[in-house]
Amino acid sequence: MQPRNWISVGLLVLGFFLMSVLPAQAQQTVEGVVRDARDGKAIPGVNVRVEDTNVGTTTGPDGAYAIQVPADRDVLVFTFVGYQRKAVTIPEGQARLDVELARDVVGMDEVVVTGLGSSVRRENLANAVTTVEAEELTGGTDVETLDGALNGKVPGAQINSYSGAPGGGVNVRLRGVSTINGESQPLYIIDGIIVSNAAIPTNVNAVTQAAAGGNRANQDNPANRIADLNPEDIESIEILKGPSAAAIYGARASNGVVIIETKTGEAGETRVDFSQTLGVTTIRKKLGMRDFTAETAENAFGERGREEFLEAQEGRGFIDYEEKLFGQEGLLSTTSLSISGGSQDTRFYVSGSWQNDEGIVKRTGYERRSVRANINHTFSERASLSGTVNYVNSQTRRGLTGNDNSGTTFGVSLTATPNFVDIRQREDGTYPEHPFNASNPLQTRDLMTNEETVNRVTSGVNFNYDLISTETQNLRFRGEGGVDFFQFENVGLFPRRLQFEPNDDQPGTSILGETNSLLTNFRTLLIHEYESQNLNLDLTTQGGFTAADSDVNFTNFVARDLIPGQQNLDQAASLTSSQRRTFQNDRSFFFQEEVNYNDQLIATGGLRADRSSLNGDVDEFFVFPKASLAVRLTNFNFWTYDAFDQLKLRFAFGQTGNTTNFGTKFTSFEATNIDGQAGTLVGTQRGEENIEPERQSELETGFDLGLFDRRARLSFTVYQKTITNQLLRREVPSSTGYQLETINAGELVNRGLETSLTLLPVSNDAVEWQSTINFWTNNSEVKELPVPSFRAVGGGFGATLGEVRIQEGRSPTQIVGIDDRDGDGTPDGVFQLGDTSPEFQMSFSNEVTLFDGLSASVLAHWKKGGDNLNLSELLFDLNRTSPDFDEDDNGDGTPDGIERLNKVGVSAEQFVQDASYFRLREVGLFYEFPEGLLTSAFDGTVRRVRMGVSANNVLTITPYKSYDPEVNNFGATPVSNGVEVTPFPSSKKFFFHLNVGL
Repeated sequence: MQPRNWISVGLLVLGFFLMSVLPAQAQQTVEGVVRDARDGKAIPGVNVRVEDTNVGTTTGPDGAYAIQVPADRDVLVFTFVGYQRKAVTIPEGQARLDVELARDVVGMDEVVVTGLGSSVRRENLANAVTTVEAEELTGGTDVETLDGALNGKVPGAQINSYSGAPGGGVNVRLRGVSTINGESQPLYIIDGIIVSNAAIPTNVNAVTQAAAGGNRANQDNPANRIADLNPEDIESIEILKGPSAAAIYGARASNGVVIIETKTGEAGETRVDFSQTLGVTTIRKKLGMRDFTAETAENAFGERGREEFLEAQEGRGFIDYEEKLFGQEGLLSTTSLSISGGSQDTRFYVSGSWQNDEGIVKRTGYERRSVRANINHTFSERASLSGTVNYVNSQTRRGLTGNDNSGTTFGVSLTATPNFVDIRQREDGTYPEHPFNASNPLQTRDLMTNEETVNRVTSGVNFNYDLISTETQNLRFRGEGGVDFFQFENVGLFPRRLQFEPNDDQPGTSILGETNSLLTNFRTLLIHEYESQNLNLDLTTQGGFTAADSDVNFTNFVARDLIPGQQNLDQAASLTSSQRRTFQNDRSFFFQEEVNYNDQLIATGGLRADRSSLNGDVDEFFVFPKASLAVRLTNFNFWTYDAFDQLKLRFAFGQTGNTTNFGTKFTSFEATNIDGQAGTLVGTQRGEENIEPERQSELETGFDLGLFDRRARLSFTVYQKTITNQLLRREVPSSTGYQLETINAGELVNRGLETSLTLLPVSNDAVEWQSTINFWTNNSEVKELPVPSFRAVGGGFGATLGEVRIQEGRSPTQIVGIDDRDGDGTPDGVFQLGDTSPEFQMSFSNEVTLFDGLSASVLAHWKKGGDNLNLSELLFDLNRTSPDFDEDDNGDGTPDGIERLNKVGVSAEQFVQDASYFRLREVGLFYEFPEGLLTSAFDGTVRRVRMGVSANNVLTITPYKSYDPEVNNFGATPVSNGVEVTPFPSSKKFFFHLNVGL
């Protein structure tokens, strides 16, 4: 290079350096205090910025601030979470400016994440993003798991608790069905760390043989691992529901993204917060038991039934076995302690919690211990570092419920247990054999073990450095990485003295499983922000690289014919093992540009390129674009309607992918053993070397409306989401030596509508009433299906009993089954009988506060439509123990139970039942003691005391004829919901709360 070129480069570098380090001339210092407009309290942590510049600061612990203001600027902008944004002109010749901020009750000024390194005020947002704050999540009642706590609070979400067992078990589906065979759960990100929400099966199928019947899908009903997160640690949650908002997260975001931010410390005095919740849980609804006579007992159970009935009638008494199994009033306890504070440079938040919940079945429960530490440190005006670490230890005892083909689970055994037999434990500690079933459910409950233990560590770090910082622009480097590791162990012990154990000629079973899951992710990016002083134009540019890897190792051992009194695997006569190990390595590049013209037009465009080790070509990058536009009509000069605070039109488009399942591109080997000689055979599923990710494209449009001086906010959204390149399985000619292969084909479309209305009907010194009404609906259709129609994963047990079937031109969640349409007593074919998806959902949230002390809150949820396959009723009928077996609703002289049995094999319509409901999900009543009273009583030591009572699921109105309309025997499946086979019943919970702040 020529010397003059070196000189030019040097001058250019020097120029940039001077721009970044030389302060602006002729500045003035403005200082003041920021307070709450309602109670006059100082607000620490408020962002104070000179308008149309990058010059800014934050208020200290006492709400005070000081900022250098350029001579040509005279407007300061004040923003803080939960308060309305306020721009204030500095009075000429004054150097002090005190400000009061009004609370943002309807959330118009809250900040929402729009990219991997940027955020935007909701007023400028072009997507329908739902935000759930900490107060909404845990302020009204106690919640066991995060995903369950979101139910009824997220427009566009279908959240289904598939089991009432302790420890959760929730299926979250955002904006309809996103895949038929691929990963179906949202992507969860906690403080920038991608975390696992895996549901690990325990293989109790080795005892129940549930998958040995009409459906080989897993039926262990495992809990989701997002249940490990302590809800008390959460500051806020943002839900990106579709590709138009989630495209920047790429191929892992096909089912939406749940972005979770945990609490951090604030500068100032150290704060100690203690909370204690005590409660009780009880079964939500009992089905009841059939009232027998000697005659009906003999008809149902033969001569032995008559004998048992007479013994009960003559003195032994009748026994409510539903109460015996599901009647425990379990105790609930959650204890939390957090310490937070720090200086302006270093802030910390440390918390610990212990949750111990008993179930409604004896020897079931959920216990979780959690410790978290969040640290934020500012090295200088340019550099900052934050770190987080969370350790969780949990133990879950979920009992043995759901489907089986061995007569061993609690529910299936109950269906064969009339109230006149006595199978209770004897005085000598032994249990009588059940005369009409393979197992004694009381003995099984008391002697078996089915426990899960999880140890989990999640840790991450985030580093920010301003490479360039001037009044008009800022170039920031961000590097962040995280690790999520958990070890899952499950132990199942079924001693040989259990009634059912000798049935397989190898009495005594021990199940031992261990799963180790490691997820790591790393991200680097540059964010450039530019504010034009003359053009009213703000530009935010970001680009970078991400890497995400996962390694999951699942092992399981089943030992049979255990030596009496032993449980170790080596004390058994036979031992079988299985192992599955999966890997995934993803690499991505992304770019996004945001343009804001005078808060009138806000446009965003971006690209993300992903490659994955799961794809057929591991080196090929798949590109997913996004674009959006928000038009704030009320900010244009022509707008003159004062009643409107905001009228914003928004349009958005985006694409995401969904990578295939591990191993799809390979033809696997299967282990074999012939005459004691180990070997391998080629598997029956042929690998597809050209497999690609599914692709989702979403178009979203809508408007946001603010009225009456921020007393009302309405959001309206419609969308169409199209999924192409579906991952489908098809049969191949037997001459190939294979049976199945996975291909990319087919098209699925979701269309939906979401609305949300937040009102502040009353707000004065005495009363504040906030109300939110949400409404949402989604319709799905299989547009193209180049393979024959088939039963969805976990979609039931065949057309005779009803099944969820994937069929071209139909809803993917349709229920089909045999039916007698002409009334001749024989089935006329297979017809659509229902649909598991609801017609629409609504939620109603209200909170009333009196005199800043007494508050009452209610969350109600209405789901209209959506059918379940109630096969529990079938099992009760087959054993002639249904509580309504002898009723005669139509008055034809034939008992209802007999009529239902006569239809088995003729029509499946009787199993398809309306699962609509209206539910009071949360009810709370709290009182917070006045600050003045606490100050005088405790000499300023205690700053907050809050007491209250609350309840979960206290009222449910539903036509559904079983324990609960939220159920699924197959757990979290991509398509189907609502297949019921004797589940763990759901419960209602009642709590007392005490919160103390020092």
